[in-house]
Amino acid sequence: MIPSETYYKEIFERAIEGIFCTYPDGSYFLVNPALARIYGYESPEELKQTLTNIAHQLYVDPQRRDVFVALMQKQGYVAGFESQVYRKDGTTIWIAEDAHCVCDIDGTLLFYQGFVRDITAQKEADIAIRHTEELQRNLLSAVPDTMLHVRRDGTILKCKPGIDSDEQIYGTPLNGQNFFQVLPAESAPIAEQTIASVIETGELRVFEYQRSDDTEMVDYEVRVIANHHDTVLALIRDVTQNKRRDRLKNEFVSIVSHELRTPLTSIRGSLGLIVGGVAGQLPPRVQQMIEIAYNNSERLVNLVNDILDIEKIESGQMIFHLKKQPLLPLLEQALEANKAYAEQYQVQFVLGENPPNVQVHADGNRILQVLTNLLSNAAKFSPKGDVVQITVSRHHDMVRVAISDNGPGIPEAFRPRIFQRFAQADSSDTRQKGGTGLGLSIARAIIEKHGGSISFETETGVGTTFFFELACVPERDVVSESDDHHPRVLICEDTPDLARMLSIVLNRGGFSTDIAYNTEQARQLLAHHHYVAMTLDIIMPGQDGISFIRELRSKQETKYLPIVVVSALADQNRKEWNGGALEVAEWLDKPIDQAKLIEAVHRAAKRQLTGDSRPRILHVEDDPDVFQVVSSILNPIADTFLATNMNEAREQLNETNFDLIILDLSLPDGSGLELLSSIRHQSRSRIPVLIFQLAK
Repeated sequence: MIPSETYYKEIFERAIEGIFCTYPDGSYFLVNPALARIYGYESPEELKQTLTNIAHQLYVDPQRRDVFVALMQKQGYVAGFESQVYRKDGTTIWIAEDAHCVCDIDGTLLFYQGFVRDITAQKEADIAIRHTEELQRNLLSAVPDTMLHVRRDGTILKCKPGIDSDEQIYGTPLNGQNFFQVLPAESAPIAEQTIASVIETGELRVFEYQRSDDTEMVDYEVRVIANHHDTVLALIRDVTQNKRRDRLKNEFVSIVSHELRTPLTSIRGSLGLIVGGVAGQLPPRVQQMIEIAYNNSERLVNLVNDILDIEKIESGQMIFHLKKQPLLPLLEQALEANKAYAEQYQVQFVLGENPPNVQVHADGNRILQVLTNLLSNAAKFSPKGDVVQITVSRHHDMVRVAISDNGPGIPEAFRPRIFQRFAQADSSDTRQKGGTGLGLSIARAIIEKHGGSISFETETGVGTTFFFELACVPERDVVSESDDHHPRVLICEDTPDLARMLSIVLNRGGFSTDIAYNTEQARQLLAHHHYVAMTLDIIMPGQDGISFIRELRSKQETKYLPIVVVSALADQNRKEWNGGALEVAEWLDKPIDQAKLIEAVHRAAKRQLTGDSRPRILHVEDDPDVFQVVSSILNPIADTFLATNMNEAREQLNETNFDLIILDLSLPDGSGLELLSSIRHQSRSRIPVLIFQLAK
């Protein structure tokens, strides 16, 4: 049995926390080794001999001792009493004290007894957290956007107002409101679909909406980011000025395109004729000046064209006519077209032996533009008499085209920005080679629009290889004949891989395809080509699919264009939007069932394929005379089909797409009202129904 005195002494000596006893005057008379270690002393004896005035020798703020004593006098104890104190070496730490008064039987205070914990790490962590929170608050307050924390059902859990207050924009504070209800009615479904998509996929989504501020329409952009627990963060920004700047930029591009390029073309053409000798032999000095003027006009035209290309790519106005085609003829065409240019630099282009005969899904003219840029760069920077090697290699389902020169290589400092606009290395030799500094930027944009990639390998003093990679068309999907005679379908899909997959599937189904990666590209393609149908994703960059359908239905040229919606939210949108003026032929959910896709497009395009663009009306009427009268009235504008009972009506609905149904309620095999539910379930788009009954 261990004597109690020995037992308690063992605890005192081995305790992790500091233990102390101090007289009211502020001197220690008992401390344990742990307290000495906390304060940085070699032993308890050294601590007691050194610290004779706790208030001024220990506490960084001497008044903490006064607070300690006051609390003791008031309540007889302290708990978690935090202070900053000095260690022996002068450094400071944070401690927490738990202590109580020890008194005699008369209640006279004898001394203070307690424990000390080093809480420096905890305190520093708390301070760091506070600083981080303060920084976040400052950052959030500096952000001009309105920031919302929103649940899937639209409930706004928290709102950080932007530059304008909630009341100024929405007429009410947003906290606790439903986001879908404070938006304009036409934008609420898009917001609901976008939030659901972000929660399901975790991907950033953006949509836009407009709201009137009583003086003008204000444009807002909403960036939706996945959060946790079925919630998202929505950042709302006023982009009215950005839209206005974009319009001004587009106007400028238009001015450059027409007002500047037209006279430049005339100047270059005239100078070219003079250089070619149309004006006869010129004096040598005049000939030299004319050639200088001609060369610089050529450079200026190229600069204008490059600027226009960059602006078209960035604004989504550059049209890409993607189709299956062999890659090798494009290479051979590019080599032949740039042969004379290479000869100016005494350089030869050589295509590697036995290049693989692969096909790609590409816009031939744009790929030629990329090849021309890479070949001209290689020729410019190659030594005289050198050879530029062009190699083609296949890696699984990708084909790589590489163009290698033996030039000086790319300076290391310039490599990170080589694909930036107007980027040129700073050496005088590079500047003398000419160029706009836009070619590689355009090349990268074109290749990326094809779903490919472009990069380079270089070594100073040895040479450079630029290469790009494109997806190969699987051999089973390659057809030898041209697909120009096939009916053409427009694919509007912002994901390149999925767009290519849809194209491959529809090619198998006998269709030729074009791809638009946004609604602006789709708009341009629709203006220049005839399509028997279009596939469309609902969530698209810049403009959502629903508003784009409305736009198409408002134009005579596309009013009757069959549209097949291909979307991860197809089922949800079908229930909400399958009606009114949208007239969607089919709603298909992702992932795509290939057979259903082909069947849906064939069915949707049936009228276009037969050349019948007149509206079709199904008249459900058991009286042939009534049908004859109605048919005669409608004949100038539409084709009318008769169904004398509900069974005939159901059969015709299964076989034909109709634009309108005229329905008699009194039919031989039942009430026409029973047919309404069949129409709703059997037809793939909500068909308007006109109830027609002769007055008795």
